[in-house]
Amino acid sequence: MAEEKDIIFLTALVAAGVIIVSGLAAFLQWMVVIPVTIVGIIFTILILLQHRDKAVHFSESIEKGAFIVALIFFIVAFIVLYKPA
Repeated sequence: MAEEKDIIFLTALVAAGVIIVSGLAAFLQWMVVIPVTIVGIIFTILILLQHRDKAVHFSESIEKGAFIVALIFFIVAFIVLYKPA
């Protein structure tokens, strides 16, 4: 169990690093980097709350939703890419 807490802590540090790096890059290219910063902040909060049962359930629900959205994007991308002219 202690190893899992260490991995969660290190993952939270990586997510915090994403926030810092994207914040530094935001000075020059804010339109591209702001979504990465927002997602990094959300991931950091979710990772830090993984020791609570409700947060784990919420994260799993978000994961299922993200999978479905990504699948729909891939389907639409292939339809648009291979649409007859």
